Amino acid sequence: MTARLLSTSDALVEVSDHILNTIDSLSKVEYNKKGRKYRFVNNQFQRIRQEDKYLIINPENLDDNLGLLSAFNILSNINNGEILDQFPEFCVTILGMAQVLERKKWYEEENHCVLHIKNAKYDPRELAQIADEYILDHPITDQHIEWGVNLMIASKLNFFHTDHHIGTKLEGLYMRQFIEEYFGEDALNSHDVLIALKSCVHWGNIKGILYKLEVPNLSLSQDIIENFASFPDPLPELKMNIYERYPSGTSKYSLIRKAIDLLCDWKYSKLVDIPPQIDFEWIFELCHDIESDPIKYHLRSSTKQLCDNPVNLQELNVKYNARIKQLLNLISTIINIFPETGGEFLLQNSKIPKFTPDLISEEYCAKLIKLQEQIESYEDKEWDVEDIVLRLYTGDLENSLFERVMKMREKFSDDYE
Repeated sequence: MTARLLSTSDALVEVSDHILNTIDSLSKVEYNKKGRKYRFVNNQFQRIRQEDKYLIINPENLDDNLGLLSAFNILSNINNGEILDQFPEFCVTILGMAQVLERKKWYEEENHCVLHIKNAKYDPRELAQIADEYILDHPITDQHIEWGVNLMIASKLNFFHTDHHIGTKLEGLYMRQFIEEYFGEDALNSHDVLIALKSCVHWGNIKGILYKLEVPNLSLSQDIIENFASFPDPLPELKMNIYERYPSGTSKYSLIRKAIDLLCDWKYSKLVDIPPQIDFEWIFELCHDIESDPIKYHLRSSTKQLCDNPVNLQELNVKYNARIKQLLNLISTIINIFPETGGEFLLQNSKIPKFTPDLISEEYCAKLIKLQEQIESYEDKEWDVEDIVLRLYTGDLENSLFERVMKMREKFSDDYE
C-alpha cells in the first residue's frame, strides 16, 4: 500500500489528535488495591465506588425522588432484597435519609459517591412503582429521619477518628449503639445491614457534618454553610466525642502523651529519674496543637481539602521519628521493670516496643531494676508508699518523672480542664 502524504497542516492536526487521545486515556487510568478501585482524577488517584452504590440525584427536579429510588435500588440488590423484608425499619431509615440528603443538599460532592442522573449508567425510576408500594406499607416518619441523621453523624465520627466510615465490620461506639437501639441486636450482627451502611453513609457531606459537630477551622464554601443551616443540631455527646480521640493518622502521639500522663500518676513516679537527653515538651506541645486544631492533622485533610493549612503527616513523622522512638522506648522500659504502674495494658499495643535492657541504655535499665528491688524490699516489710518514697528519694526531684510531667501539665493546663 502506498503511504499517504500529508500536508503540514494535516500532519499537525493528526499529531494533535494523537496527543489528545493519549491524554484522554491517561485520565481514565484505574487500578485496584485490596478490592477498592482507584481512578486518576485531578492529578491524583481517588477511590471510586461501584456505580450501583452511588446516590443518584436530580436537583433540578426533586419530584423525581431519585435519591430515595437509588437507595431502594441498592437495598433491592443486597442478598436479593431480603433486607427489605427482614429489617423494614432500617430500610425505611436509609430511604428517608437518602431522600432528605437530596432535598436539603446535604450530600457529598458529585462524582465522589453521588451522581447526577445525567451521568448515571442506570435509571432508578425503573423501580419507582415497587418503591412506592414499599413506602406505602412502611411510611417514612420524622423518627426515621432522626435515626438516619444520627447514623450519618456516627459514620463521620468514625471517619474523623479512624479514616473509615464503617470498617470491615460494624465499628464505632455510637454507630453500634444506634443500630442496636433503633433496629435490634439482629441488625447489629447482620452482614446485609453492614453492606447497606457501607454504601449509604458515604453520601453525607463530610465537611458539612463536621461543621455541625463544631470542628474548628474547616475549609467551607458558602453553599455548605447555607445548606447545613437546616441540618439538625447533633446530640451533645456526639459533639464531645470528636475530642475523645485524636484524628486519624495521629494515634501514636496520643498514645505517647497518655502513657506519660498515666505513668506520672503512678505512686512511685517521684523516684524514677528521667535521663536529661529525653525531652517531654515537644510531645505535649504537639498534642496541644492537635487538640486545638485537629482537622489539619487528619490523614485526609489534604486530599479531601478539609482545611486550608493541612499538616503533612509523613513529614511530621520524619521530623519526630527519633524522639517518638525514644519516648516509646522509655515507656516500655518503665512499664516492664515496675509492676502495677497501671500501664500494663499498653504493652498489648504494637507501637510499644518489646523490652530489652538497651532500649534506653543498659546503665539506665540497671538503675531502674535496682530501684524496683529496693521498693519491693520495703513493700515486703509493709511500709507505706509515702514512707518508701521518703526513704528512697534521692533529692533530684527536678529530673523525676513526676516533676517533669507536672511542669508540662502546668504549662498546658488548658488541655486538662
